[in-house]
Amino acid sequence: MLLFLISPYFFFGMLIASLLTAGIIGILAVSADKIVRGPPKSLTGLKTSMAVTAIVTFLGSISLIYLVGVYFLGYGFSWLYFTVGLVAIFMILQWLLSPYMIKAVYRASEPKPEESWVSEMVTKMAKDAGLKSIPKAVIAEVPAPNAFAFGSPIAGNYVAITRGLLQLFPKEEIEAVVGHELGHLKHRDVATLLAISLLPSAIYFIGRMLLAWGWLAGDSREREGGAMFYVLIGAILFVAGFLFQFLVTHFSRLREYFADYHSAKLTGNPRMLQRALARLTLIYESNPNVSNQINKSAAMLFIVNYFVSMSGGMAYENIDYWFPYSKKPYIPKDINIDEAVEKIMNRKESAFLELFSTHPSTPKRLRFLENLRNKVPY
Repeated sequence: MLLFLISPYFFFGMLIASLLTAGIIGILAVSADKIVRGPPKSLTGLKTSMAVTAIVTFLGSISLIYLVGVYFLGYGFSWLYFTVGLVAIFMILQWLLSPYMIKAVYRASEPKPEESWVSEMVTKMAKDAGLKSIPKAVIAEVPAPNAFAFGSPIAGNYVAITRGLLQLFPKEEIEAVVGHELGHLKHRDVATLLAISLLPSAIYFIGRMLLAWGWLAGDSREREGGAMFYVLIGAILFVAGFLFQFLVTHFSRLREYFADYHSAKLTGNPRMLQRALARLTLIYESNPNVSNQINKSAAMLFIVNYFVSMSGGMAYENIDYWFPYSKKPYIPKDINIDEAVEKIMNRKESAFLELFSTHPSTPKRLRFLENLRNKVPY
């Protein structure tokens, strides 16, 4: 393993990959406004965008793996099958076991007797939504207001509401937030995102593997350029995996719109979710330290995401997360929430940052919900 780290071929490959990645990020920064468009204007447009994104991601990944396995390396598919299978096993195990870790990290437990209305609300809304398996309601002991859905076939499904959301939000807005989370469960978003990210993750891993293999080839394989050939292909796959990740995060943002639509349909009033999103935005903007209470590696679970992780991996955790302060988040007073919705809706936020986020910006989500309000039925 140490030989990999001191190999000049490995360093050269990583240098190429880093330069290519830096160049791509520069291009994205310049053209972000053109790449990241406005919110979907209709449910049909949203579904079409999701289908196209999934097809492009799948076919692009398959084509790239095919070229590597057959045309470039000439080894056939056996080792690629093994690598993809290994990545799949790891991701599936993570999916199956993650609910137990999530419950432990966020100290999520069933509502207390005086909070039984939370369970009753989740159960009723789940039945109204037509879910075959009724998720359990749990309270996450986090002062930051938020909510998330999670689960797996072996652990069951859960809708988690943080203590902050329970204490700071009116019931009708909590219902709208729960409707969004039930949308994720009904649409099987965790499993869907797992499936669409499998091949891009495998491509990234294969690229890293070829960078490490490159120096081992030495000059013994004059065919195809020897070690340098492996390094170059590895660097290309490394960058390709990075690029495919943008499609995955774009798909994730579309699923957030889809969950917003589900909330609007289930509650019959898109305005309630608009108010909840606006209130969340005001609280997070008025309390910068609140985001430290939420594990950034799990940020994609939450209804709002104020944490951008370019790598998608474990991010540094502030000590405030492990030892959260008990002070409640400050809420701006004398706020007309409907006026706040209108103001936030008209904001223009960074398109470049949104490229790296699993969630659309709040103004875009508010505009999407406004489109739903103006159409009957939604």
